[in-house]
Amino acid sequence: MLAAGTLLAGRYEIVGRIGAGGMSDVYKAKDQKLNRFVAVKVLKPEFSADATFVKKFRVEAQSAAGLSHPNIVNVYDVGEEDGIYYIVMELVQGITLKHYIERKGKLDVREVLNISVQIASGMGAAHANRIIHRDIKPQNVIMSRDGKVKVTDFGIAKAADSTTVTTNAAGSVHYISPEQARGGYSDEKSDIYSLGITMYEMVTGRVPYDGENNVSVALQHIQGNMTPPRQLNPDIPRSVERIILKCTQKKPDLRYSSAKELIMDLRRALAEPDGNYVVIGAVPAMGGVGDSTTVVMDENDVEKLRNASLNKKKEAARRAERLTPEERRRRQLEEERREYEEYDNHHERRKAKPKKPVPVIEEEEDEEDVSPALDKTMTIFGIVGAVIIVIVIFFLIGRAAGLFDGFGKGNTKSTRTSGNITTESSQIPVPECAGKTQDDGISLLQENELDYKIQEKEDASVEKGIIISTTPAAGTKVDKGTIVTLFVSKGDESAEMPNVIDVSLEQAKSQLEGMGLKVTVKNEYHDTIEENRVISSSPAAGETVKLGTKVTLTVSKGKQKTTMPYLIDKSYDDAVNELANAGLNVGNVSYEDSDSVEEGNIVRQSVEANSQVARGTYVDLVVSTGPKETEPPEGSASVYMPGDNPFGHDIGSQAALTAGTVTLQVAYADGTVETIYTAYCSSADAYESGWSGTARGELGTSATVYAYVEGIQYASYTIYFS
Repeated sequence: MLAAGTLLAGRYEIVGRIGAGGMSDVYKAKDQKLNRFVAVKVLKPEFSADATFVKKFRVEAQSAAGLSHPNIVNVYDVGEEDGIYYIVMELVQGITLKHYIERKGKLDVREVLNISVQIASGMGAAHANRIIHRDIKPQNVIMSRDGKVKVTDFGIAKAADSTTVTTNAAGSVHYISPEQARGGYSDEKSDIYSLGITMYEMVTGRVPYDGENNVSVALQHIQGNMTPPRQLNPDIPRSVERIILKCTQKKPDLRYSSAKELIMDLRRALAEPDGNYVVIGAVPAMGGVGDSTTVVMDENDVEKLRNASLNKKKEAARRAERLTPEERRRRQLEEERREYEEYDNHHERRKAKPKKPVPVIEEEEDEEDVSPALDKTMTIFGIVGAVIIVIVIFFLIGRAAGLFDGFGKGNTKSTRTSGNITTESSQIPVPECAGKTQDDGISLLQENELDYKIQEKEDASVEKGIIISTTPAAGTKVDKGTIVTLFVSKGDESAEMPNVIDVSLEQAKSQLEGMGLKVTVKNEYHDTIEENRVISSSPAAGETVKLGTKVTLTVSKGKQKTTMPYLIDKSYDDAVNELANAGLNVGNVSYEDSDSVEEGNIVRQSVEANSQVARGTYVDLVVSTGPKETEPPEGSASVYMPGDNPFGHDIGSQAALTAGTVTLQVAYADGTVETIYTAYCSSADAYESGWSGTARGELGTSATVYAYVEGIQYASYTIYFS
């Protein structure tokens, strides 16, 4: 098991394990080169050690890498590092079809048909490139969140066909074809068989064959009888059941000849679910594998086929190294056909015993003993007899074709009853089917030896599934075998469009498809609605829509992305303009000193330059205030109270004071004034002429000290800071 952080090929960084299978583990990884998430499938050690398997694995994985189709998981890369063999694939967000079936049980028929068409489309694209999957099963089908169905594991299955049969059978034996179960040659029709089993599981919620072990399940694929799906789910239309039965025929030549042919019937089943158009048992002209009925093999038949296959394999193994792939494939196909012919001949011998030959007594005739007259008469009678035979044949053919219906008494026939001749009509009246259920109407027509065709019609006044009318109308006389069209009500096919705005895409699709609407999706950027949620719908909420209508959902891709510009060392105004041009907004602006960035320019931005961000994002900016100012060196000076006592003396025009408040202030060179001492003197004796203190200022400068009493200056002197 790979640990998170492991780097493969110097490019794929493992994020974590997301799944495991019989042969490999699957990891989510980051492609460092293309900056995207991928799925990396790593072979388990027991297979990595098998050189033959690894060689086949590489070839087939590289072939699968050439496939490009919407319904196939893309393969991007194949590699090996330190004995670790891996495939790099598209990472599909979703769940497997197996998980989906387990969660929902039986799937809706329309959903089954849609899923099957997508699987068959992917298969058809692979078959066109001569790639056979060989392991079609619900576990290898992924349902993505956007409604796409993708088939995965192309290439691995083929590499595993001869080396991992027993190891990997546990997950696949329920879906393998009879020819795979016998170990014989498999081709496109093997994939069609496996898809048929997958469809069976989708419509019934279970696989057709199950058992205590893999061998018993494989034997059932070879000789078992499948329970018809309609017995388990009566809601399945007849056409869908017949498609499944045709896909799962024991003989490959009785199945669909190609995925394209299967898709045609699947799409027709969507439009005409009860039509009688699926032909089962018709062998193509080039098939040459027996009659058109499905034959169930008994124990002896199976053993005979198995022994024949084993003996031929032993002989083929001795020559395998000398054969080219094309020769090996051709010989395998010939062996498979010989086994079928052997099987068919065996059953024909059991059904019909040879009759004993009837002895024929031949009499010798001497031509010379026959007279010429008799010979001529016999010739005339021969010619007349031949003419009569031709006329009778012509009459019979013409009557069968209705050429003589207008003659005589019309469409009547004579019968003899108790010696009396009576006439009865060869036509019958169409029975009254209106008001009956579809199944009852079909049964009634079949009882009267009439064929049928179903045509659905919307009628709000007639309950869904009830017959509205027939064509020809009830009571009309028609020939036996005539096709009668049953017009069956679809009920009220309209509904009110729900409001799915700001609902997740997955939830909106589930709701609308559950109503019988078809959903298409388009994506747009949106500034307020989160990614993968619905912006709008067409038709809009509240409108009346018919079931089956195509609804377009516009889904948000989130805010539109833009590239973050580089703003460092640009002026504030230029930065604001660049953000506006990129569809971004200015967030918080702060300032700080910077020795390297000029004052007024941008020092930092909150979003990394050249990164992809949503339009409308707010970007914080830090603006330079220039270099940080340094404090000048500081000096000090002594400040003291003047020695002359102002009390008792006239001060300017002021008469002598006996008491008052004394204040000492320092006036600095920059104009600031600081009061450094104040005291109240109640008498002249309270004056402290000896008081002193310290003032601080810029080194080398001076300041003036002023002394005041009651606000009147009475002394001053200069101090110097040193």
